[in-house]
Order: sequence, then structure tokens, then C-alpha cells
Amino acid sequence: MIIRFEDKTGSVNINYLQSLVLMYLPCEKFAYASGDDKEFSVFADYDENKGEYTVKASLKCNNKTSEKTLCQKKDENNSSQGKNLVGKAFLECAKEIFGYLPQWGIMTGIRPAKVAVNYLDDHTEKETLKFLEKEYLVSPKRAEMCVATAVNERKLVKFSQDKSASVYVSVPFCPSKCRYCSFVSSATKKLISLIPEYLEKLYKDIEKIAEFSQKNGIKIETVYIGGGTPAILDERQISKLLYTINNSFDSDNFKEFTFEAGRPDCTTKDKFKVIKDAHVSRLSINTQTTNDEILCSVGRKHTYADYLRCMDEAKNAGFDNINTDLIAGLPGESERSFKKSVDDIIGVAPGGITVHTFALKKSSAFKTEDAEKIDANSKIAARMINYSSKALINNGYQPYYMYKQKNTVGNLDNTGYSKPGFECLYNIYMMGEYHTVFSAGADGSTKFVSHDRNTIKRSFSPKYPYEYLDSSKYAGFDEKGAYEFYEKYY
Repeated sequence: MIIRFEDKTGSVNINYLQSLVLMYLPCEKFAYASGDDKEFSVFADYDENKGEYTVKASLKCNNKTSEKTLCQKKDENNSSQGKNLVGKAFLECAKEIFGYLPQWGIMTGIRPAKVAVNYLDDHTEKETLKFLEKEYLVSPKRAEMCVATAVNERKLVKFSQDKSASVYVSVPFCPSKCRYCSFVSSATKKLISLIPEYLEKLYKDIEKIAEFSQKNGIKIETVYIGGGTPAILDERQISKLLYTINNSFDSDNFKEFTFEAGRPDCTTKDKFKVIKDAHVSRLSINTQTTNDEILCSVGRKHTYADYLRCMDEAKNAGFDNINTDLIAGLPGESERSFKKSVDDIIGVAPGGITVHTFALKKSSAFKTEDAEKIDANSKIAARMINYSSKALINNGYQPYYMYKQKNTVGNLDNTGYSKPGFECLYNIYMMGEYHTVFSAGADGSTKFVSHDRNTIKRSFSPKYPYEYLDSSKYAGFDEKGAYEFYEKYY
């Protein structure tokens, strides 16, 4: 699609316009020359004399063209007004062409709950609900879930210490790649052979982060080991990784220590024992669906029975705080099948259940091989998400964090639910940008957050393990950048 825009308000950029398009056309490519049969044009202006915004939008797609003009008096209390008016004009055009409005309206960012959390500082829950529906055109059901999530999030972050931080440890290796995944996880034998060397460099990153934290009085509250599939490591490798973390940081200060075991085909009783002995407090064990046919079709190398075995072994090892992921809208899965998955997992009773929405990711097998079969609107996925929300809440689970991704079917969200006391603090701190999150390992992003949360700076490591191991491309944890940030903002 070609995007043309002239913005005299200073409130709109090309990324926002592309994000609007992606709500209807997942993975759409954008051109900057004529010849494309799809085009989105925007003119945005502000008249100082009238104190009024004017937006003219034109959308051409599917052999249809829609044009809209919106005007609005300036609201001094709404800094996003110009940008949101552009979004509203686009949505009016898109509704005419595609015949529906997305569940999240014009809210394109990945952190919808953060908008609600901030608005709740000075407003009631009812006012916040109305704000999301009116200003962002969020559907009543998603607005209600967003506010409920924000309310729970606000309660949980009150217990965070001053000058605290979290640590993410990346193990970007998998025994095989699921068809919906584009995550930078390495599944070939050649790349998996890099694990020993990768771990040695990872230990050094962990130790440097710990040294910097201790010198600067930073309290590490949560640690999250993710992937990939961290359980691909053998018992000895897991033991050494966990020892390095516990020995480097003041582990007595940890409020939460998560190991993302991931796929049931990678876990064993012995691995769970090693993990438990290292004082890990929380696990993530994921099945995505309980339908074996769908598990096979999406490239998962395990069955629902394997998941149940894995959960039993984890519980027998002493774990009571376990999260399980499900995905709504997986290609080929019926609404009935997904509802059964939700009911099945509720019956297993993990401490947390996170419901993701299927996203058509750019380098996934579904995108490269079956993109034309994916329903971008997917009203079925919306019904799946709504069912899961109702069923989980009715069974004692409460939403506590959420985020959105580009290219999700139905423009839906990913929401974490838990029983009281089993929330994942790391997810809240990371998504809400409440404090610094240090990242160790490949495809990592350390996010430095200032004391007042108004300034954020990111430091990236290379995506691929072989680049991470190349000292010419990555010298290790950015100590210089970390010192400069903390000297300036703390």
C-alpha cells in the first residue's frame, strides 16, 4: 500500500499510519511509488484562529474508495487529539470498505493497559471506561477488560521497591520451530551446537549486569529466563545457569524467579528437580491448545497428554505457581475446540493462564506458505477471546497484564490471567515500563527506565546466537551506557 500524508499538526508519523493499515491488512507491505492499487492519503491541519483540527482521509482498497473529513475543536487536556482524529478518519474510511470496526478501535500501541493505568490516576474506573470507548473507539468488552487489568496492575506495582529492576535471560534455542512463530530461536543442529559457547558468554553478561546493579544500589526484584525453549538445555547446563544467577545477584531479594520451561517435549523429572533446587519460584509450561490434531498441524512436537504429564511432574517437584499459554484463532481450530481447550486448562488449574491471539508473523511458516488462508477479521477469534475472558473470571482468574501485537487476527490482544497471588510480576514491570529491565543474551533489549518513568532508553544485543558470539558485533553488556543513564536520571 502507498501512504501519502501531509501533517501540519506535528502529531502524526508514518509508523502510526502503517499501524492503522495493519489492523485490517496484516503484514501489508508499504510502497513509496505509484502503481499500487491500494492507497491511504491523509491531510491533517490545525487552525490557530478557530482552535480547530481538520483531517481529510482517503482510503483505496478492494476496488473501493472512501473519503472522510473530520473537524474537532481543540481540547487542551488531550495531547493525543490530533493523532487520534487521524485514526478516527481512517477508521470511518476502513469501515466503509471492509465492513467492520476492529475491537481495539484506533489503539495501535502494544500497551493498552498503560493508557488506562495513567488515566486512572485522575479519574474513576467508569470515566476511564468511557474515555477508552469515546477517544479510542475501543469496543465495550475490550475496554472493560483493559480497565479491569489496569486496576489489578495498579494494586500489584505498589509493592515494588525504590530503584528496583528486573533481569531477562535469553535462551533463544528450540528443538524445532512452530509454524506460527517468527521468534529468533535457533532450531538447526548446527546452531544448537552453539549452546555451550553461547552459555559461557551469557554467564559473563549476567555477571556484568549483577556487578553494575550492586555498585549502583539497584535491587533486582524479578528474573525471567525465556526463549526459545530454555528447557532445551540439559540438567547440567540448567544447573550452572541457575547457579550463576543466584551466585551473581542477591537472590534473597528476588520477589519472583521464573523459568519458561516452554514445550512439554523438552522437560523431564530431573530437570524440574534441578530447577526447584535452585529456588525458582515460577514456571511457564505451554500447550497452546489441547487439540492434538491442531498441535500437529502447527508444528508442536507434543500431545495434550504430554502436557498433562509435564504438569504432574512439575507439581510433584514442588511447583505451585505455573502458567500455561493458549492461543485463540490458530489456523484450523474451531471455536468449539478452543472453548474445550480453555475448559480443559481450567480443569488442570495452573496458577496462571495467558490467552494469546494468533498473529500472522512475517517470517513464520503460516505467513510464507498459507497467508491467503488467514482471516484477518476473524470474528471467530473475537468470540474465542470473549469466551476465555468470561470462563476464566468465572473460575477465579483475574486479568493482570495485557499487550497487543501487530498482525493479530481481529486486531485482538494477549491477556494474562491468574488466581490471586500467582501473577507474574516480571510481565507487569516489563509491559508497564515501571522500572529498568536488564537483558542478558541474544535478541535482547535492555530497557533503562528513569526514576520518574518519563525517560526510556534501549540497548540492543544482536538477534542471532552466532552474531552474539562474534565479539566484533557484540562486546557484551553496555556498562558505559548503563552508567551514563543512571548518573543522569537517578
